[in-house]
Amino acid sequence: MKTMKIRMFPGLFLLFLVLGIFIMQYLQSVLQGSTITLGIDLYPRWVGSKIALNGNSPYTLETRQQIWLAIYGSTDLPSGNPFGFYYPPAIVTILAPFIFMDISIQNAAVLWCAFLWALLSMFIVHWILSLPNLSKARLIIPLLLIGGWFFRPAFSNYILGQFALFSVLMTITAWYSFEKEKPILAGIFCTFSLLKPSLTILPVILLLVLYRRQLTGLISFMISSLVLYLPPTLILGWWPPDFFADISNYAMENRVSWSIVDINTPAGLTWLFASSVLGMFGLFTKDTRISMTSALALNAIFVPHTADYDLVVLILPLVYLSSIWLFAKNKKLLFSTLFFILLWFPWVSLLFFLQTKTGNAVETWYRFIWLTYPNLILISVLLTQFTSIRIALSRLWSDSKNKVHHKENSAISEI
Repeated sequence: MKTMKIRMFPGLFLLFLVLGIFIMQYLQSVLQGSTITLGIDLYPRWVGSKIALNGNSPYTLETRQQIWLAIYGSTDLPSGNPFGFYYPPAIVTILAPFIFMDISIQNAAVLWCAFLWALLSMFIVHWILSLPNLSKARLIIPLLLIGGWFFRPAFSNYILGQFALFSVLMTITAWYSFEKEKPILAGIFCTFSLLKPSLTILPVILLLVLYRRQLTGLISFMISSLVLYLPPTLILGWWPPDFFADISNYAMENRVSWSIVDINTPAGLTWLFASSVLGMFGLFTKDTRISMTSALALNAIFVPHTADYDLVVLILPLVYLSSIWLFAKNKKLLFSTLFFILLWFPWVSLLFFLQTKTGNAVETWYRFIWLTYPNLILISVLLTQFTSIRIALSRLWSDSKNKVHHKENSAISEI
């Protein structure tokens, strides 16, 4: 049955992709004339890649002016988001075939957003199928489908064409591949996950360390990285200094909702403590799911974030909570309600801020959600872990006492 489900995945992904293309085409037409452009985050990467393929650096002011022209219709410094290329040039290799096919940037945005939606859909399907005792809780299936598709950080990704969702899902897929002892695929997925290294570099390092005995994974990672990075390096020359100079200005050029200085706040210290303790739990109990949850959360605390899309790093802990809270033996209704409150908290809190009708309500909400949401999720996982450990220790203590009593009774009977 499981094999049959896995065999269905390619066809199901293709179905989601085709459906996603129709959805994104419709959304693109609906959003025309509004403040939102479908797949806007692809535009800087697309323009920068075209310039890189012509032998010019994607990290220069001239490239930025071309990006502004594609987005704002003018090469003047915009009053809005000063989009830059910001990414390592591996993205050039991936986009090159589509650029050579002379696809328009608008059609490329539709395809990219549809691809992200299809990836998310496949993740949700796999998530649902992996839940225990699903046949006894069929109502959960539509609730998780809707909750997953409209999970606010994921929604922001496939509407705006953000790469955060892609990188996080590739990291999770790499972990899953290592778990299933498919190191070649795991290495390839690790390489793809580093398209946005600011979110995934720590989890990838952790994967390569945890699964170091699957040496083929490291070799696969190195070869696939060479495939992605060699062509743009041959075209651009030694690009790292320009890349690091470009990315180092990100926090100054953008209105960030979270930055490294926020670690020294109550929210930041709580986040750091919770993710660190979870990391120790994961390593001590050899629970790689908890280790990966910790690594994704810990990585995110050290880099700047502007909007809510980077909060997709919290997908894995939400999956963990769903497998326990939705099937709790005691107070199942309470825990199920709490889970869906957590899942929909970003949307509910955003609607609350929009009710204030102030000019910067969304920006204020971005700040609020970064100060609160990671800690809500991480503390929930931490408390669940503590409860599980306490129950396990209680059972261990009870078993040891029973063994002692059994030995005493055996000794008395012998006398």
